[in-house]
Amino acid sequence: MKSSRLQSIRLAWLRALFFGLLLLGFSNVIHLAAAQTEEAVPLVIGSRSIHVFRAPLGMFSAAERADGARKRIERAFEQAGAGWTSVLPTSLGVEVQLDGKVLFLVVPGDARTAAGETPEALANQASRVLQKAWSEARERDDSAARLAGALRVALATVLLLAAGFATLRLSARLRVLCVERLNRGMERLPGEHWGLRLSASLPKIASRLALLLTWLLGLALVYFYLTYALGQFALTRPASEGMSNSITSLLMQACKAVIESLPGMFISVIIFLLAWVATRISAQYFASVETRPSDRAALNAHTAPATRRLVNASLWLFAVAMAYPYLPGAQTDAFKGLSVIIGLMASVGASGVVGQVASGVMIVYTYALKKGEYVRIQDYEGTVTELGLFVTRLRTGLGEEIALPNAFVLGNVTRNYSRIDGGNGYVLDTTLTIGYDTPWRQVHAMLLEAAASVPQIRKIPPGYVVQSALSDFYVEYKLVAYVDSQSPATRARVASDLHAAIQDAFNRHGVQIMSPHYMFDPAAPKIVAEKDWRVPAAKG
Repeated sequence: MKSSRLQSIRLAWLRALFFGLLLLGFSNVIHLAAAQTEEAVPLVIGSRSIHVFRAPLGMFSAAERADGARKRIERAFEQAGAGWTSVLPTSLGVEVQLDGKVLFLVVPGDARTAAGETPEALANQASRVLQKAWSEARERDDSAARLAGALRVALATVLLLAAGFATLRLSARLRVLCVERLNRGMERLPGEHWGLRLSASLPKIASRLALLLTWLLGLALVYFYLTYALGQFALTRPASEGMSNSITSLLMQACKAVIESLPGMFISVIIFLLAWVATRISAQYFASVETRPSDRAALNAHTAPATRRLVNASLWLFAVAMAYPYLPGAQTDAFKGLSVIIGLMASVGASGVVGQVASGVMIVYTYALKKGEYVRIQDYEGTVTELGLFVTRLRTGLGEEIALPNAFVLGNVTRNYSRIDGGNGYVLDTTLTIGYDTPWRQVHAMLLEAAASVPQIRKIPPGYVVQSALSDFYVEYKLVAYVDSQSPATRARVASDLHAAIQDAFNRHGVQIMSPHYMFDPAAPKIVAEKDWRVPAAKG
């Protein structure tokens, strides 16, 4: 019995100790929370922050210390005095006095040691701000000072309007003068000078720059006017000092950032200069390759332009990647965020572009097309004038230029009419239908006769005729000939001359052409007698 009673007493004491420690912990937490809520209590007098109370002093919390200091300062401002402020170190802290009267005490707990603050420095700063607050309190009660401030603001307003008007007039005259000088300078340039290409845009650019400078100067005048006007009154003077300090701090930060970025900019310029030199060397090398005779090597006159573009693009991308860490602001979060946004936009929107480039590379390196060849891609026909990274351009016989996306070219059947006899010339064919009552040998002979009468059609290799279909009412004949010229306009003229020669040959031999469809024989043959070839209205 005695042992069980002792054990129950021990358990009761342990429970009491546990709950006591728990209550003590709660009280400490509450005390810390209260201390945290009492931290950073500012003392503001007349829009000026005199001091920030952060620590309690004896039984007085930081908020009570700030409230007491505010009341003492207000009473001191109401009394007459010279307004001399001073500080006095004591055992508890540093006293801040006005005309020998203690207003508040700066204790060590008010200073943030991690930020390098000391009670003495905080007290001296509070003394200087308190001096300004005292002067402004006297100024707020002085009607003459307010009137003088209003007069100075009115005079500043007149000067601002005059300066703005003069700036606009001067800017307009300078823009006109600048444009006239640039135009006269452009007129004196030699005919082959590169500046002629900028003759239309350079005066406009100079005018826009002058207008931009005018706006910047106007904004600067307005900013300085507001700073000056707000500084003429006691209530708004802290805002004026804040504006002045902010623009000064901003300029200092800008100058510091420029100075700190100079080494990185120097390295970036060196990297870009090396890339530019490498691209110049690359361009000269591939230009020399383009002048060589075409051969079967991997790098020749046909593949050199596309290879040059790929090599130069790779060099510039490598240069940008190397120079990126040295660019000003590259390590800032804003620059990184902008880079991520640009990369995301490029990855989403460049899928089609990458596909076009890949298709263009495949067209070039598979020798599907060559510059100067006459081809037919689906319903488009013409001479290849450009094999770009994104589009392939054709020039038709009618003077039209057709730009076909490389993916479209690669995805459709290409008929190349220029791959004959080492690529000199191209194939020209035409189709017509003749009835079964006309001997096919005569049709062959007339078609070959018509082809031989066209000067541009080659004799070697000779043209030939094939019967491509035996239809219900007619025979389909196709004439295939070879032309020397590779000009698209010449091809159109040669095709027209060939069609005219076929009509003359068939009319001469009394054979009617029933194309495209032949259903029955007319009452009279549909031919034109040779005596009627050149009626008075016709020429040639």
